[in-house]
Amino acid sequence: MIFSAFRAEGQFVPVQPDYVYKQNIRFPEILGNGSDLTQPVIELNSSQHLLVRFDDLDQSTKSYSYQVIHCTHDWKPSDLLFMQYMQGFETYEIFDYHFSSNTTQPYTHYEFTFPNEYMRPTISGNFIMKVFETGNPDEVIFTRRFMVLEPKVPVSGKVRYASDVSIRSTHQEVYFTVNTSGVQVQDVFNDLKVVITQNNRWDNAITGLRPQFVSTGTVQYNYQSGETAFPGGNQYRYLDLKTMQIIVEPISKVSFDQGRYHILLRTDEPRTARNFQMLNDINGRYIVYNQDTYGTGIDPDYAYIYFSLAADEQYDGDVYITGGFAFGELLPANRMEYNPSYGTYEAVIQLKQGYYNYQYAIKKRGDSKGDITPVEGSFAESENDYTIYVYVRQPGDLAHKLVGIQHLNSLRDR
Repeated sequence: MIFSAFRAEGQFVPVQPDYVYKQNIRFPEILGNGSDLTQPVIELNSSQHLLVRFDDLDQSTKSYSYQVIHCTHDWKPSDLLFMQYMQGFETYEIFDYHFSSNTTQPYTHYEFTFPNEYMRPTISGNFIMKVFETGNPDEVIFTRRFMVLEPKVPVSGKVRYASDVSIRSTHQEVYFTVNTSGVQVQDVFNDLKVVITQNNRWDNAITGLRPQFVSTGTVQYNYQSGETAFPGGNQYRYLDLKTMQIIVEPISKVSFDQGRYHILLRTDEPRTARNFQMLNDINGRYIVYNQDTYGTGIDPDYAYIYFSLAADEQYDGDVYITGGFAFGELLPANRMEYNPSYGTYEAVIQLKQGYYNYQYAIKKRGDSKGDITPVEGSFAESENDYTIYVYVRQPGDLAHKLVGIQHLNSLRDR
């Protein structure tokens, strides 16, 4: 099993956000202002930029190009023409690449910044960065989502324990007010859209909320029946791969076989029957870093990580390892297999050196969302990050524009 979600040979997969189509591509990232732990968001017509980078494990130099696709507020490709949302070239080649340095896994590291002198967005909203083989736009290697913000709408909000008594000990509820005095909204039920994410996860984002209270210049969302409630979940588990020289929890063994590092982790236990413990985490994010070298993008090595989760019997649904390294999604390649001989779910994922947060999620057949609570438990005391995205379509606009973002924390913003 390898890191990412891949397309079967010859199978057509429509362009979608956060998807890797080629098995040789690893760790496609979009970093806000080029910094780790940031969201891929920039302000329109500002000096802010995104750093786009990825690795190709094939030991050869290839020519890749990129294209930006405009999306609707719910991440479907829009009908806008390129000239209606972007200025410059429709596609452009990536010229900045470097070979890995002193790594057991050779790779070529590609990167570029956006916007740049060749391509610049002219409207705000949701976008997909599509990277493909130069000269063949249908040979997509990966896609990643990013957003362009036009800050016109202030958002104020808080996080509280769920109002519904039946889930108060397990859920957190987001309530907020959108100040629309700076924009013209003719129909708040169709022209105003909001999206809420928890810890940058998109598989369980809350969408489709209807305004609850509307007055002059303000729209309130203060639901008390679970419409804006998320399971509090648990603090993330962690994995420290910044060095291969020292064994730290939860690593039990590091071996070197056939020219590659193999790292065996101690078997994780479900946490549903345990009392809540406040452990420091970075809310699902990760940092690529090799502390034994110079800290550049070509120094971190790769290793095969052997995960296992104890389970006396199989869960009702598929088990996934999830976190920021999986784009906040449940990727097919991170699905675990049940081993009845040992009573464990198992997976092997190739990761790059760094520091990772991860959890285990269950996805039942037919469900679109993953649920971490059967394995991790759910506690209202957990520390979580929430992001509220506000989209508005004003008279004359061809699409909803991203006009407001608010970041909340369940401990800081109560």
